[in-house]
Formats: sequence, C-alpha cells, structure tokens
Amino acid sequence: MQHADIYKSIRCPLYGFVDLNKLETKVLDTPAMQRLSRIKQLSHSYIVYPSAVHNRFEHSIGTLWVAGKICDTLGLPPEQTQVIRLAALLHDVGQGPFSHIWEEPMRWVNGEKFSHEEVTKKIIECDPDVAQALGGYKTEVLKVFTEGTLNSDIISSSLDADKLDYLRRDSYHSGVSYGRFDIDRVIHTICKLSEEGRDYLAVNEKGIDALENYRLARYAMHSQVYEHHTRLIADDMFLKAVKLALSEKCLKEKDLTVSSKTFLQDFYKLDDYSVQCRILEHGGIESKDLILRIRNRNLLKRALKIPITEVGIPDAIKRRRIMEMEKEMIDETEVKIAEELGINPAYVIVHLQSIKIKLYERFSEIIEEKQKPIYVLKKNGLPSSFDEETPFRLSLKQINRLYVFCPEKYVGQVENIAKDKLGL
Repeated sequence: MQHADIYKSIRCPLYGFVDLNKLETKVLDTPAMQRLSRIKQLSHSYIVYPSAVHNRFEHSIGTLWVAGKICDTLGLPPEQTQVIRLAALLHDVGQGPFSHIWEEPMRWVNGEKFSHEEVTKKIIECDPDVAQALGGYKTEVLKVFTEGTLNSDIISSSLDADKLDYLRRDSYHSGVSYGRFDIDRVIHTICKLSEEGRDYLAVNEKGIDALENYRLARYAMHSQVYEHHTRLIADDMFLKAVKLALSEKCLKEKDLTVSSKTFLQDFYKLDDYSVQCRILEHGGIESKDLILRIRNRNLLKRALKIPITEVGIPDAIKRRRIMEMEKEMIDETEVKIAEELGINPAYVIVHLQSIKIKLYERFSEIIEEKQKPIYVLKKNGLPSSFDEETPFRLSLKQINRLYVFCPEKYVGQVENIAKDKLGL
C-alpha cells in the first residue's frame, strides 16, 4: 500500500502495524464486522489454554495483511489487490457464536451442507451498511466467495491467507509452538500459474521446505489444540445446551434460519456472551446448568476413550459401524447410557473424533475429493503437485477416537455400560 493511501494503522502482535485505507476502514467499522470482536476465534479452547481468548475480528485484520502480502508477491494490479484485501477482511463475517461450532446448530435447521460462508455471502449481498462501505467493489468481492478464481484461492484453498494467519495467531495466543512456521518464506515463494484460461495459486520449488513446515504445523495444531479433549467436551456441552434451548423455545429456529426475512437482524444479536445470557435467563434447568458448568470449568469428565483402530476395536466390522454412526444413533446411545446410570441424558455425551489433516495427500485423492491441491511451479515452467515434489513419502493415518463423557461420580461405571450399549 502506498503511504498516501494509509488511513489507519492497527498494531498487531504478529505483524507490527497493519495499514488500512479509508475504504477498508469503513468496512471494518460496520456493525457486522465489529460483532466479530465478540466471537472467540477458538471457541472453548481458553479452558485449556487460558490466553486463547483472541477473536475473529483480529484474525480478519491479520488475514487482510497476509492477503495483501501475497498480492504484492504476485505483483497483482491495485484494483485486484483491493478486491482481495476486502474479501480477506470479510471472509469470517458470517461466523456465529463460538465460531465453527455454531455451524452445527445451523445445520440442524438449514441442512447438512450448511457452512458459515452462506451467511458471509448473505451479509455482503444484503447488509446495507456493508454494501454502502464496499461501494462499487461489492459485486467483485462477492465473486470471490462464489466463483473459483485466483482471488478465491488466496482467500480459501489448501494454502491461503486465512490458514497462514490463524495457524500462527492461534499458536501465539495459545502459548504453544506447534503452529509456528516460516511464513515469510512461504509468502516469498508464492507464485501463480496459468492453465486453460485460469490462474492458480502455487509456490516455486524454493518454497518446498517451508511448505513441509507449514503442513506439519497444521497437523500439530489440530492434534494438540483444536482437537484437545477438554475443548471437545466444553464444545459438546455448549451444543447440548443450545439443543435444549431450541426445544425450550429459549432460542428460536427462525434465529438460525438463513431464509428467514429477519435472519440478519436476528443473527447480529448472537455472539458468545449474548447466547450464554439468553440461555441463563430463559432456558430450562439442564441448559442453564450446562452453561454454568462451562463458565465455572465444572466440565463433564472423560469416562471412556477408545482409539478406533485394531488396537482399540479389534473387530473391523465394529470399527466401521462406530465410525459411520449417525447423530440420531449417538443421541440414542447417550439416552441408553443415561438410563442405565439413572441420570438425565443431558449429562452424557458420546463424541466421535476424527482428525483428517493429511501431510502428504496423493494428487489423485485430492482430485477425487474435489479439494484444492498445492501446486509447485518448477524451474522448467511446468506445474507439479506438492506430493510429487516433497522429499518425503510419508502418509499419516486418519486419527479416530471414541469418547464418552459424564459427571465425575459416574466415571467408574460408564466404561462397561458404554461398551455394552455401543455393541463393543
């Protein structure tokens, strides 16, 4: 950004000062964006890592900074760079309370294919404050989220500004080293390649080692932070409370229905604090208690942990049956375990954990699953896939675990009961 264009500078613990122009500042100052300061980036991870209380607002600013640096490296023209920076700033504006876990109750109402990006697109398209702030850039910014282009790759792909920022930011605020990688080297080696009229994001061969570090960081953060079992139970207790609150009409389905005429108005009222307060003020006994337990760190305890492998479950047919359990079957199992214990089903949680981050995906698998591969632009000018260029030929198995959580006093009784009800 030219110095004359700088309207505001915001200090960031990772990058120093992040410079914004007047247009970007207007977007940042909209109520839709300011709401993100009340949405925790890592949901209930603060229960495990007390300093992990950062929010989606600061991550959005960081993503803008990273996206801008990628644009500079690629030598993109000012107009295209501006569209990408605005899209980076807005990419998480559709996140609900406690970030990604809010997508679960949204799926209960809007269908299994729902993602927060649907809300992001609706906000960009329908929010008058955001539209006014974007001005003539609205249509082009919306295209970033609806069309597959180089602009889209910079915001959402296997190697994008979003991931590059949140790995380092989450690592920094959690106080762990797992998410650290050489971001300067990654950005410096990013390039683009053109194929059949479409530009793709890639890295040149000099960036391969930095990419190895980046993908190891992704796996380690998922394993040690994002999927920590204490965070899992806090998230699940919150979801139980939300489900109860919906049945009690304390929360209303229209608040979560994207097609509702008042959806944005209702959605903007929801953040981490307001959802908890609404349940505490108007919810039933169990939903209130679950929220209070989270607030006071009086969580349900881990009563059973089984790796879904031949070590944990020798019978391959049973392993597959467990992994393919639908939500309804999990709910039924929770009720059966609770009945055996003589307690309310609200206090029994069965959780299937699946960590799917692969370090070295085969190109054929990526294409089959319609993922976006990481391309490497070789010195001879030909594109290659990262798995073909990595010096390692390692494959990481998907990590699958079965957890059962319950009140501490029942922990000793649950293992045999749970195995019986699960057919193990």
